[in-house]
Amino acid sequence: WANTLQYIKTFAENHKVNVLLGSEAINSQYQYESSFRSTFFSTDPNYMQMASGEADKNNDGGGNMERWMSYFGRVNYDFKGKYLAELTFRRDGSSRFGQNNRWGNFPAVSVGWRISDESFMAATRGWLDNLKIRAGWGTSGNDRIGAYNGFTTFTTSSQFSYYDITGQPSATAAGFSHYQLGNPDAKWETTVTTNLGFDFGFLNNTLTGSVDVWQRKTKDMLYTVAIPEVVGSYVAPAVNIADMDNKGFDITINYRNKALNGDFTYDIGLTVSHYKNEITKLTGKSGEIIWGPSLRQMTYSRTEAGHAYPEFYGLIVDGYFKDQAEADAYQKEYGGTYNIPGHFKFRNVNGDTVVDDNDRTYIGSPHPKFTAGLSIDLTYKDFSLSAFLYSSYGNKVVNYVKRWIDYTQFNGDRSKDRLYKSWGSPYLSNNADAILPLADWNVTSQYPSTAFLEDGSFLRLKTLQLGYTLPKSVSQKMGIDRLMVYVQGTNLFTITKYKGLDPEISSSGMGLGIDQGAWPTARQMMIGVKLDL
Repeated sequence: WANTLQYIKTFAENHKVNVLLGSEAINSQYQYESSFRSTFFSTDPNYMQMASGEADKNNDGGGNMERWMSYFGRVNYDFKGKYLAELTFRRDGSSRFGQNNRWGNFPAVSVGWRISDESFMAATRGWLDNLKIRAGWGTSGNDRIGAYNGFTTFTTSSQFSYYDITGQPSATAAGFSHYQLGNPDAKWETTVTTNLGFDFGFLNNTLTGSVDVWQRKTKDMLYTVAIPEVVGSYVAPAVNIADMDNKGFDITINYRNKALNGDFTYDIGLTVSHYKNEITKLTGKSGEIIWGPSLRQMTYSRTEAGHAYPEFYGLIVDGYFKDQAEADAYQKEYGGTYNIPGHFKFRNVNGDTVVDDNDRTYIGSPHPKFTAGLSIDLTYKDFSLSAFLYSSYGNKVVNYVKRWIDYTQFNGDRSKDRLYKSWGSPYLSNNADAILPLADWNVTSQYPSTAFLEDGSFLRLKTLQLGYTLPKSVSQKMGIDRLMVYVQGTNLFTITKYKGLDPEISSSGMGLGIDQGAWPTARQMMIGVKLDL
């Protein structure tokens, strides 16, 4: 339910004002019902009705309700197109929070100055078409913490409640048990963004672009942390635990022009982005740490104050023990039983007399040093060619799949490297060329370490399209304003050193950059026709 009121007015010819006021209410309800049967006498669709299934008679259902309310306003001011300003304010309420902190206030302001229109810039108008300087500051809120984070909830369960709701020891009715622990004091996660940038255009706007430098400071980050087991079997709520600082820049450059008497046109655009983040505060407790997801009792990432969210954490591998004498002379690794030829030589980071979990350290980052995109659009008469390339550089990837295919703790097939390139393999003439440790059952070899870390940089041709447009003299005789035939390919090639299936991993949060074996991006070919009637 949305309502807006807008007022637009120009004063004294040069002062333009645009005022917008509004409110919005959202009510979201979700319900589902499902039922299950299996073991059908016949797989004929006419026979496979719910009642004809002979096993797994079961059903399920659930739902939730969420509500939001917002009041907002915006004022835009424009003086001669040279001096620009915008002021906005939002007051948002969310049912996801308890009554203590349900509402949040989020102001923002931005200004712009088109300096190229100033009289003192007159000497540049032969080559400078546009130069605009702008700055902005604003806040936004995040409430993505589930529908009932502010409330302690219960569930009916014959497995965990252990009692009848009536209190009778001989009855069979299910009781209730705790489900989620509520946090009535959770409040809006707030991000304050500061931006400084400028837009430019040169040579009749054939060369255009923009540069932005920005900083985002997030306060009261909402995150689910572990609760003491003595509390019971609860689903933990999200709490406000941390502050994070993100900073970076974005550069966009575009060049478009014509040649060959206008028959050939080209448009080339390049975008480069960089960011860096850091946890600046975490709960206020000394030594507080957030660990990444546990994958078969192994954790590959964590973060704490002074580090990025997240970073990879583990042991540093400095090669292999080449013989027993070297193994005996080295510090005892995990009790000394691991000190044998062919095992990893883990670095003693803390400088004591043994190598153990205390020698784990930050070993790499899933965050790229920069990302870039290049778009190319070429047209010659009725033919067109367009392409888009995307690149990520400087990020690391944990190839978690190697734990399954290069080691022996899990059932399944093994990689060819395990057979041919392990230390001590009869197919390997020189152990100095080994890329995997000794093929034994020692679980220490698969502890999180730099052995699983790979360069995730890549360059990928996202799209490539070649098209032909019929001349208007031909298409209009067919009753068509425009007809274009094209062939298009997506993800045609990827240049990377990463040995996994795909370096472009769709992971996020504390699992960012951990490749658990996601299906690779498909290569597609398409033939199409575009019609304008």
